[in-house]
Formats: sequence, C-alpha cells, structure tokens
Amino acid sequence: SLHDALPIFIASFDYLCQRFNKPKLPYEEIYKFSGPPIKETLKKQFPEVDINTSYQEFYQISSSLYDETHVLIYPYEKEVLEELKKEGFKLGVVTNKMHDLTLVALNVLKLNHLIDVVVGFDDVKNGKPDKEGILKAIDLLGGDLLHTLYVGDNKIDLFSANNAGVSCALVNWGPRQLDEQTIPTFKFNSYLELKEKLYE
Repeated sequence: SLHDALPIFIASFDYLCQRFNKPKLPYEEIYKFSGPPIKETLKKQFPEVDINTSYQEFYQISSSLYDETHVLIYPYEKEVLEELKKEGFKLGVVTNKMHDLTLVALNVLKLNHLIDVVVGFDDVKNGKPDKEGILKAIDLLGGDLLHTLYVGDNKIDLFSANNAGVSCALVNWGPRQLDEQTIPTFKFNSYLELKEKLYE
C-alpha cells in the first residue's frame, strides 16, 4: 500500500524463471507474491533450488530495480501523508521486505522524511502475519493498540493486524482486488478516503 511493487516483482520473477530454466509465470500469479515473506514464495516457486541461492538471486536483481521506473507512487499519496504528518500523526512502515530496500523505496518516492519508523523483515524474528513487527513499530512510535490503524492491501496484512490486536484498513488502489470474504475494519479506494476516515 506504500508503493506499487509489482513492476519489481514482475521483472525479478521473469529473470528468476529464465535463470532457473522455468516457464515464465503469469502476471496474475506474480500479483500474489507481494505480501507473504519472499523466502516462502521462493521455496514454493523454485523448490528444486537451494533457498539461499534463489534468495540471493532475487535480492540482487530486485535491489537493482529500485528506481523511478519500477517504484511507483499512488495518486495523492504524498499529499495525504504530508498533511497527516503536519497534523501530528505518527507514521510507520511494517513490511516483509528488507529494511534497507524499504528505505531505498522511500527515498525514490521522496517520502523518507514523512515516515517515523521502518520495521523490515530483518528487524524481527518472525515476519508478517506474525504480530511482532506491528507491535515493535507501535513501541518505537510510543503508541498504543487502541489508537493504531494498520493499512495494507492483502490478507497477510489483515492477519497481521488481527494478531496484533489493532484496527486494519485494506485498500483497493493496488492491482490486487480484495475478495468479499476479506473483511477488515475499513476498506478504502484511495488515499483521500483514508484521510477522510482519519479526520472523522
């Protein structure tokens, strides 16, 4: 929900399929890879390849793609985050991506000055959907469960929020559409809708 990572995933998995002599994956399948820990996805997609090898290959190719061509900002995202920051909201990112790559993405998007805390996959023992990352971010922000809203775009995010005991908003502004059985606290179609709810 912070940025459209699909161009990176598509290019990375196209490369990996070629590298490991596997047919190119349908883009509709790759859409599902953003959310769960990447090592789990790599184990499923390339079971015949040592996980350390496939992960190193993925990390190297994806790292090289963190630029304005592959890291895309959503409409009104910067404007809304700037306004929330000005109004005193504390903003954090909890992700199953590596910490350093998340910082690179924030820098590409020119959002790094707006985010108070980043908790990446390598900052915790257990990635999402475990509650550890969200609770760590809340602690670092000096917040509490009652006044926290976790925003995501897939079921892993919803499970993470539920496990942490915080409200969850899932968004439809990415390429993956939420099914009717996925019921978070809120659903939003744009950053503007998110802002309106926070101001109620």
